[in-house]
Amino acid sequence: MAAAQAPDARFETARSVAEHLSDVHEALQTGEGVSGPAARRLINSAPQEHHRFGGMITTVRQARTLLADPSLNVFDNPEAYLTCNYDPAKALCHPDRGGKSSAPSLDWCQSSCANIARTDTHAQQVEQAADQLLEHAQTPLVPEPLADRLRAKAEELRRLAGRHHRDRITVEETDQ
Repeated sequence: MAAAQAPDARFETARSVAEHLSDVHEALQTGEGVSGPAARRLINSAPQEHHRFGGMITTVRQARTLLADPSLNVFDNPEAYLTCNYDPAKALCHPDRGGKSSAPSLDWCQSSCANIARTDTHAQQVEQAADQLLEHAQTPLVPEPLADRLRAKAEELRRLAGRHHRDRITVEETDQ
């Protein structure tokens, strides 16, 4: 995402952020767990957005208000199976960390970034991706070197999902 988005793009970004946080809020209420360095930030941001906006952005003013609140700068990244709780000072996706970028570069997510949070839904998607890779690796037409790489990637994804399941927290655990 570019640092200076057009007004329409910023409005759509705000709508997407609000909808995602509202979905996360609902999932958290049903016991969904969150892991990662930004897990508590996500758990705190979701109800805050839900109470202020209810998952709906209908005016440019609401969009500006949401995007101006650093605690609500939360971006779903389904390609990387994570949510980015964007704090520019901690972002590894920008070489000029702490700069003026108002949005993360979701195509540059780094696994060691402090802005990452994963939900149980993300972990389930990671496990499904690992299953698909293993299934593909077992296809007789796949050359063995490629099959080895697919199995290695599947194992990496399984470790990621396992780490999520070990480290996940829920709303109830943060209230204690």
